[in-house]
Amino acid sequence: MFSQTYIQFFQDLSANNNAEWFNLHKKTYENEVKKPFEAFIGTISKDMHRITPEIEIDPKASIFRINKDTRFSADKSPYKIEMSAVISPAGKKGNPCPGLYLSLGAEKVVIASGLKMLDKLQLAKVRHHLAHNLERINTIISHPEFKEAFGEVQGEKVKRIPDEFKEAAKKQTLLYHTTFLAIAELPAQEIIHENFVDRVINLYERTLPFASFF
Repeated sequence: MFSQTYIQFFQDLSANNNAEWFNLHKKTYENEVKKPFEAFIGTISKDMHRITPEIEIDPKASIFRINKDTRFSADKSPYKIEMSAVISPAGKKGNPCPGLYLSLGAEKVVIASGLKMLDKLQLAKVRHHLAHNLERINTIISHPEFKEAFGEVQGEKVKRIPDEFKEAAKKQTLLYHTTFLAIAELPAQEIIHENFVDRVINLYERTLPFASFF
């Protein structure tokens, strides 16, 4: 599905992140990057749908554009140095829970599931759920298969939380989180291996108890 050219393209783009270089290599991008990535997301989406029927989405609704939004960024380079997508019931407009965020670049592959960008009410609901289900979440995130794949739950944290959660937070520090992400990283070279799709699906299956909790 992917070739070494995919990785090389992003290595070169990292050193030449400008419109002139990109336009000169547009055919390589279309044939060796965009099309293989779309095919990959299509395959993964079908496999995930078989496991989680509520995930049924057109790959095009999952894939982010390679062009960056530089309006509010100090870095004005115009292109991302990876292809990325969210395969979930809402695609790239929703959280990858259930589902996956996938990023394939020159240096690494990132595979993640969970919750982010929660509003105040959503975060309060998650914290109440955590506080009343400490044993269950502890069992999920300490399971050997979860720990081996993702290590610790990652995400942004705050130093202060409402008083009602402080006692529960002594037993589970996830209550200080504002985002809740299971993240795995693989070497970029993994994408050219024959079993790469199987590897991603295996990681997805390991996220399901975590995603089901949230």
